[in-house]
Amino acid sequence: MIEVIDTIDDVIDRMQSIADSTGPGDGVGFFNAVYQLTTEAVRDRLGTGFFTDEGFVERFDIAFANFYFAAIDADAAGQPVDAAWRPLFARRSDRRVHAAQFAVAGMNAHIDHDLELAVVEICAAEHTHPLAGSIRADYFRINDVLVEVEPGLRQSLLGDLKRRFAQPLEPLLHLIGSFSIGRARQAAWVQAQVLWELRGNPLFDEIVAVSASTVGMTTQHLLTPLLPSDP
Repeated sequence: MIEVIDTIDDVIDRMQSIADSTGPGDGVGFFNAVYQLTTEAVRDRLGTGFFTDEGFVERFDIAFANFYFAAIDADAAGQPVDAAWRPLFARRSDRRVHAAQFAVAGMNAHIDHDLELAVVEICAAEHTHPLAGSIRADYFRINDVLVEVEPGLRQSLLGDLKRRFAQPLEPLLHLIGSFSIGRARQAAWVQAQVLWELRGNPLFDEIVAVSASTVGMTTQHLLTPLLPSDP
């Protein structure tokens, strides 16, 4: 049964249930752990006055997370997973792919493709638009929260590399050092404005499909095996 998600705590509970159901070394589990930590960081700012419209931020967070949950549910049901996510689910058991690759690949799929769609979806559902009221300001306040969390995530992934290898692999060091959640979210915001203006235009679905395919190709490259095969 698909769980009903009404609050950000429901989002976190669903992520925890995913964590409980994924075994050690599961690539989806590596991404899920990162996503849960960032969602908890946003949740912890609710009720503090940090956001102008906390209700909207919570509903937006739910809309965004539902794209990830849709991929989880499709895979579990043996149905096609969205093209942006497909490589991550296909490679989730490959032990030659490092946890950092799975984490970044998941963020690539979710931020570079789903986030812009979540902006359009929530604004349409609430009969508003991306530049109305505090929507833009609160979107970028989420960036501020994630910028605070990102160094800890980066250090955790680097720590895992140091534990596994006397000399960490340079491609993985570059991958961890170069990906920026904040920059990815800035790009998604710009793309969301484009999609918003194209609602109702036949180009909308075409652009979404091309985005999913293009992001999926990047996800595939991010998951190129870099570790030695298990003996």
